[in-house]
Amino acid sequence: MDLAFDSHAESELLRKQVPFLTIKSIDHTGIGAFIHFLSDKPVQQFKLDTAHTMNFDVEGNAISMLDGIAIKNPELSILAEAIVHLKSGIIDHLEIWNKCGENYVETDPQYYQLEQIWLDKHQRRTIIR
Repeated sequence: MDLAFDSHAESELLRKQVPFLTIKSIDHTGIGAFIHFLSDKPVQQFKLDTAHTMNFDVEGNAISMLDGIAIKNPELSILAEAIVHLKSGIIDHLEIWNKCGENYVETDPQYYQLEQIWLDKHQRRTIIR
């Protein structure tokens, strides 16, 4: 998620939310996954201002997303996009969608590359594990 935060005006607040998140559930969709988070009450002190949000869910909660992160592993046919979803100014879930159309792995791959695809190739931050 850290790479997705780089382009956000309130990136420091988002990074400070992460220690207060725990995984609630992981729903595999075949070609991807939804990783849902629970947040501890102290996360509220790092909540983003949603006063100017234009998008809302059916319950009236402000929603937004941070995308532009690629997950790559050619050996496992992974060329996936990672999207961080925010709800009411708090990190809500992470969506992973494998654009190769192949089944996405149900366990984290041992080796992969994360890349900021919205930036010029020479400005991108890339993490290889």
